[in-house]
Amino acid sequence: MAETLDPTGARPAVSVSPAADRAIDWLRRGLGLVLVLALAVRAASAPVREGSAAIITRFGDPVRVLDAPGLHPRLPWPVEEAVLVDLRARTFSTAHTEMLTRDKKNVILVGFAVWRVADPLRFHQAVGGVEAAEQKLDGLVTNAQIGVLGGFDLAALTSTDPSTLQLEVIEAALLAAVGGMARDQYGIEVLDMGFSRLSLPEENVAVVFRQMKAERKQFAAKHQAEGDEVAARIRAEADLAAAQIRAEGEAEAARIRGEAEAEAARIYAEAHGQDPDLYRFVRSLDSLDAVVGGQTTVILRTDSEPFRLLASPGGQGG
Repeated sequence: MAETLDPTGARPAVSVSPAADRAIDWLRRGLGLVLVLALAVRAASAPVREGSAAIITRFGDPVRVLDAPGLHPRLPWPVEEAVLVDLRARTFSTAHTEMLTRDKKNVILVGFAVWRVADPLRFHQAVGGVEAAEQKLDGLVTNAQIGVLGGFDLAALTSTDPSTLQLEVIEAALLAAVGGMARDQYGIEVLDMGFSRLSLPEENVAVVFRQMKAERKQFAAKHQAEGDEVAARIRAEADLAAAQIRAEGEAEAARIRGEAEAEAARIYAEAHGQDPDLYRFVRSLDSLDAVVGGQTTVILRTDSEPFRLLASPGGQGG
């Protein structure tokens, strides 16, 4: 590359050598070739992402299903075309639907269904897309709700008694009613079903409140009876323990009294042996104290034991 002076003298002109021209030309051709190859690969391949599948159609008719992630070969458009199908789970909610229970009570329910495409080819041929699939599911779920709830009373949905409430049974029945039909007709697998909202018409609210109040009273009576039973058992056990303690205490007291009386008798015997007159005198005083109280008037002879002690030493008995 060489610089030459501009005849006007304003700025130098740059000339490009033939070798540089050829390099630029080859670069342009290479980039064009890469772009053409990329377009050719894109036109003759079907990329499949994780969690999706591709249905290859030939002139609009499905010929095969690609469910392994990666880049798969196909004939270029318009001979073959790849239609992608999302296999991930989705959640669908129904509209508010009023229906009748077995005991002729109206309820308003909003249900939900968790679903995914299990058979891409059948799904493509039967419904074509997600929006159409959810419209089909709405009809299936609503019909199943009407049919299943007609076999259960209102208490199975609103009871406060766990033994009466049967939501799990109802949801299992709904899943059984919808799952097989959705798979066979639309290639859809229903993973789970249930109720996201339950409401009642105004005329049924009072009925439900009365029912719940009666159930609460039954629970209260049951718990009261159980509490009374436990209290009676505790009182009986306490009375038994108290009687046992009293019996043991009385037995111990009787034993101690017996030992004390025996000891007293021994002491009395020893005292009588050491001084019989003193012993008789003391015993006479004890007898007199036991017979004559503070409010007692006794008229007796004083010349006999032990009342002669009441007389003065020089007095006469009479």
